Amino acid sequence: MVRVLFVCTGNTCRSPMAEVILKNKSKEVEAKSAGVFAANGAPASRQVEILLEEKNVPFAHTAKMLDRQLAEWSDLLLTMTSSHKALVLRDFPELADKVYTLKEYAATEDEKKYDSYQEKAAEIEMKRAAFHHEIQNVTGEDEQQKRNQFEAEMKKDLVELQALEQGLPSMDISDPFGGTIEQYRTTYTEIETAIEQMMERIRQEDMEG
Repeated sequence: MVRVLFVCTGNTCRSPMAEVILKNKSKEVEAKSAGVFAANGAPASRQVEILLEEKNVPFAHTAKMLDRQLAEWSDLLLTMTSSHKALVLRDFPELADKVYTLKEYAATEDEKKYDSYQEKAAEIEMKRAAFHHEIQNVTGEDEQQKRNQFEAEMKKDLVELQALEQGLPSMDISDPFGGTIEQYRTTYTEIETAIEQMMERIRQEDMEG
């Protein structure tokens, strides 16, 4: 059984919604949630309670602060935003191989865009490394001339990288905190869609594994 931990800020809105959605979609996956700045024992947002009452979804929740025990319990640690992911990786860098944003892990058609971006970024770094190696023993006017030539050649690559970066979709789940019930409904749908894609990836990896 795959163990999934969802992580947001206070563990009162997004990650509890993700937890309950997954629990109601699959009995093959165990789900929990936590927050990077949660107050242990705090209740879920009232809007979340109202939304789940509307959907007749059983729900009882108290917030939990993300700690090492929870982080290590999970097979997948899925954050709601890239900033949450960065905080998790700062505190638990050794767990990097299982930490993703929810949308990043669930990505389908967007994967190729990220692959293209990462390939271009790697190509640029390799060219830079080769250039620095090449000019180690070059000085004076020759060095400056080579630097100017290299920078001119790199401009096209950097423009391509910037264009690829601008085409990347956001990997963040929208934050409804303090918003209307309609904003919570939108976020709920966003999370639900990502979880359906996530489950499809888990099934495929189970079949391949």
